[in-house]
Amino acid sequence: MLPGCCPYHRHERRNAPYGGIVTSSAATVDEIEDLLRHDAQAALAAARALLDEAAGDPAAFGDVAYQRLLLAKGGAQARLGQTEDGARTIREVKSWAELHGQRALLAQCHRGLSALFRRVGDPPLMLEHAVTAVDLALAEMDQTAWADFLLGLADALGASGSFEDSIARYQEALGLAEKHGDTYLRLAVLNNLSYTQYEAGLSAEAVQTAELLRTGAERVGQALSKHNGDTIARAYSAVGRLEDAARVLEPMCAGVHRAEDCDGLVLALLTLTEVRRLAGAFDGAQAALSRADRLIEEYALTGRSLDAMREQAELHAARGDFRDAYETYRDFHLADVELRAVQRDARARTLNAIFEATEARRTSEYFRELSVRDPLTGLHNRRHLDSELGRLLTAAAQGRTRLTIGLVDLDHFKRVNDTRSHAVGDEVLGRVAAILQSSVAAVDGALVGRMGGEEFLLILPGLDRDQGVARLDEVRRAIADGLWHVVTDGVAVTASIGVASAPDDAVERGALLALADRNLYRAKSAGRDCVQA
Repeated sequence: MLPGCCPYHRHERRNAPYGGIVTSSAATVDEIEDLLRHDAQAALAAARALLDEAAGDPAAFGDVAYQRLLLAKGGAQARLGQTEDGARTIREVKSWAELHGQRALLAQCHRGLSALFRRVGDPPLMLEHAVTAVDLALAEMDQTAWADFLLGLADALGASGSFEDSIARYQEALGLAEKHGDTYLRLAVLNNLSYTQYEAGLSAEAVQTAELLRTGAERVGQALSKHNGDTIARAYSAVGRLEDAARVLEPMCAGVHRAEDCDGLVLALLTLTEVRRLAGAFDGAQAALSRADRLIEEYALTGRSLDAMREQAELHAARGDFRDAYETYRDFHLADVELRAVQRDARARTLNAIFEATEARRTSEYFRELSVRDPLTGLHNRRHLDSELGRLLTAAAQGRTRLTIGLVDLDHFKRVNDTRSHAVGDEVLGRVAAILQSSVAAVDGALVGRMGGEEFLLILPGLDRDQGVARLDEVRRAIADGLWHVVTDGVAVTASIGVASAPDDAVERGALLALADRNLYRAKSAGRDCVQA
């Protein structure tokens, strides 16, 4: 399947009120914040020019206005792929806002960080920051700005797989945007709603929303962005309207790009590759993919490189070049393992802010639980597992405990989705989750979580390597012996498991997970449906 972190091409809106700011500099900041909605590169240039002007005396410029300007700069940097610089700038503003009690500014910082974590592919932290932004923004923003925060929360819920809640928040934001005549926000919500419906398998609804997006833009004379085009084309493709999808994408992909829309263009090119491949136009598909590869390298879009590798493997297979397809899939898997290890080690500490607003308390408890739970299986998510594993490894390093972890990956799961539907795939994941929990219920303190996709992690405190391998082999057999014919109509479900133990193998979280990853790859290479330690 397509990796979960890829489709979140969301708009970030930067036009929100801050009470009491009436200086001419603040008005210029307003213009830059509004410009960021449409043209990140121009907004970054304008922000830098104004910051240079104010560098000699920020206080005279206006403290809050100065911090807003910095935040606009950080948001523009993040949108242009300067993720590290953008994160550093946003964190600086966040610290200032916390110190000076600027709640509205702090809400915007969390909104920006949520968008940033979307870009680096970390849905749990994306959701945490979105929820905190909503809580801080409550009663601080007018309804139009509040709609933007609901949009950010909806994006984060969709990224975490909680589609029903995500769609409900989009509908609420859409109603506010329409009520207050905010055309830009309305189109942004429609774009993201359509894509989330597409991800949720609601193809007819996705097309209906995509049509509203297309006609809405035409009605106000606004050209569709490449992100819009990608969303519309994917909706059309999902219902077999390949020619319509190509007609949307081809003019967009033929034009000259600017640095600021390189990510959108790469997404459009990758979707055009898929559309042409499905239509049998292999040469055209390869031409689109080759251009996407060049842009990915030029702008260091690491996350998109995995999408391109997967699409290249699919294209090789469609042409009948099965050796090339196999080799590309092998390279894809190795790159995916490496990227996931990097993402785990780069994960930020949990939020400093907690929910405070009385009106949001009941809702905030619900979303706080969502932020540590996988919505499909009910298992703990990666963020919670990382936290607990870090705590247990500290004890292991001090000689107070031992533990074994098992990285579980379902074999050939794509076959279930492709031949039996994504709904069947979801049911398989839910049943596997139940098997995992029951299989380790007797292990005191055992933790079971979903790492993403069809990959799960078992943490078994108190078990050394031999004991852990024995227990995990029981898990493997329980999965293989499941009554899968009832669910999959004959498609077998098995799992490969990579094992690592502490303190014998490592006491650092990243090192232990990396070893389990390598052993999982050995299990796959050994024929699957086995345990490797």
